[in-house]
Amino acid sequence: MRTIGLIGVGYVGTEFLDQLLAADYDVVAFDVDDEAVDRAVERGAAAADSPAAVARETDAVVTALPGTPELEATLEGDDGLLDALSPGQPVVDATTTRPATSVVAEELCDEVGADFLEAPITGAAPRDGYQMMIGGTAARYEAARDLLDTLCDDHVRVGPIPDGTVLKLGLQMRYAGRAALDAEIVEYARDNGVDPRLFGDFFGMDVWERYHTGEFGQAIEGLGGLAIWDKDLGYAREFARRNGTALPLSGVVHEAYKAATRRADEDEGHAAALIRYWMALNDAEDRYE
Repeated sequence: MRTIGLIGVGYVGTEFLDQLLAADYDVVAFDVDDEAVDRAVERGAAAADSPAAVARETDAVVTALPGTPELEATLEGDDGLLDALSPGQPVVDATTTRPATSVVAEELCDEVGADFLEAPITGAAPRDGYQMMIGGTAARYEAARDLLDTLCDDHVRVGPIPDGTVLKLGLQMRYAGRAALDAEIVEYARDNGVDPRLFGDFFGMDVWERYHTGEFGQAIEGLGGLAIWDKDLGYAREFARRNGTALPLSGVVHEAYKAATRRADEDEGHAAALIRYWMALNDAEDRYE
């Protein structure tokens, strides 16, 4: 397994690309964004003109896409992966999707004999580095272990599909909820004449500096926390509703994110812009002027 296909070379995909090249893998890349492919080629990848071409030219395929619609199109669209996957060819999906999407993707790959694993990734846990949460059979997990070791700093098999995605959505609920609470306490203190920097400076809390400065630009190029957490909280709530799981707090947080997303400018994708929601509630939209 020395030639790896990489579909999606945005922020996460580029991280994968660098790790794979550093480990002396050959990489064939595809993205719907031609400029992203050009950047990948400059870093050392070869380019493919479709997901099917990626599958034909590689030993294993890694996908790193925005969400469910993009994975579905990659698998089933014109010149999609399913048109060209070989029996036994691993497909490692690092996309955070609906849990049901992973279930269907595994079934579709099984029909052509390919070995699908869900592998959503996080870099925001208290642990350093990137960690993957793997859903899939134990045999497929073991067979892909060397590739997974290259893609991330650590990984764990959570269970069968969609367990990896369910765990990832739980992480997203925590990340989003904590960010929302921090925004609320910062605005609470400031609206009542108290310096909110004391939460960090005195108590040592890890509160975003951007909540204090009003610098709401993207924290990571190509990645928007507001859009991602709005999407993933929606996935989690949809899954929970179908299974009868109550998520009252995450429901409130999700509604706040939806409101914040509508208030943020196009270049304010970072989740720190969430604080605009609380400023609006307190008639303090000019707080940073």
